[in-house]
Amino acid sequence: MEIVLVRHGQPQWEPGGKADDDPELTPLGLEQAERVGQALGGEHFDAFYVSPLLRSRQTAAPLARELGMEPTVVPWLEEIRTPRMEGTPAEKVRRYMEEFRAQDLEKWWEGPPGGESFRHFHERIVGGVEPLLTDSHRMGIHEGGAWRLWRVPPNPQRLVVVSHAGVSAVLVSHLLGIEAVPWEWERFHLGWAGIARLVTNRLAGAAIWRLFSFDERTHLAGLPDPPG
Repeated sequence: MEIVLVRHGQPQWEPGGKADDDPELTPLGLEQAERVGQALGGEHFDAFYVSPLLRSRQTAAPLARELGMEPTVVPWLEEIRTPRMEGTPAEKVRRYMEEFRAQDLEKWWEGPPGGESFRHFHERIVGGVEPLLTDSHRMGIHEGGAWRLWRVPPNPQRLVVVSHAGVSAVLVSHLLGIEAVPWEWERFHLGWAGIARLVTNRLAGAAIWRLFSFDERTHLAGLPDPPG
């Protein structure tokens, strides 16, 4: 079994100097999306999932064209929800984020002030991916002793998921069996249009998830690499 995670391209967070709650991609982000399509378009996937947010759907569009597949929009793949900021001056948004990041780490469980708590976000992602794998892709979960193992069907599938940095970080952490912390998106942080791959590794009559690669970026060679 393999899951290929793709983060969306660079979004236009502050068009005209004011916040956009569901931004479209910048010109660079659109080019990054095209590069993702070229990089993965020659691969075979059994299923294609995308976050409902515009930046992810725009990133998925070139890959959908290359694959000849229509991605399934999955609501639980939405990024952690911040409070409504549409039209807020960019400087005020930056202060808000700086104040959030300066909080004691224990308070990070509460999420961005006025937004979704990290506890709820984590539960949303975990509560989405496990039924997806067990119900839609015929995997099983074996709870035994101190370890959690997976059962892989006879014909394992390949899935591609286009979403967000925080979503991808929670998926990686959870499937690898790493303890949840409210700064998971800092621990496994994909760059714009970065690609990560998780594969199952059979052992002890079952399987574990293994991080095969993380933040693949060779497909973005020659493009500017702004932080984000």
